[in-house]
Amino acid sequence: MNDKYDYRPGDVVSVRFGGVLRHYGVVTWDGRIVSNNGRYGGVVTQSLSAFARGREITNHGPGESSGDYLAASRAHRRVGHDYHLTGSNCVHFVRHAHGRSPTITQIARGTFEAFKDMMGPKRRW
Repeated sequence: MNDKYDYRPGDVVSVRFGGVLRHYGVVTWDGRIVSNNGRYGGVVTQSLSAFARGREITNHGPGESSGDYLAASRAHRRVGHDYHLTGSNCVHFVRHAHGRSPTITQIARGTFEAFKDMMGPKRRW
């Protein structure tokens, strides 16, 4: 496994799971990884070994942005937010951390959720 000093804040990292799929995260300070993880129900911060769980970590570098520390900061601010497979998963999380636009899936999911809330049963406070 790679050492925490092989990574810089803002680097995008991934591990393979389910054969062909990848789980992505963003490196923050002290070599910790922040990712939006369905297994834990949302955005979490983990050590390298907890993120990898025995799998090889691939470092994709700083993504398409040059603001490594800004990406790490954005990622860290999302800790505790919820996970949604189609609207807020690890790929969407990494895109947000690097200041990239939402995907069409994110926009569609947000629109659907807003419409569902408007049309759903009224809640009493």
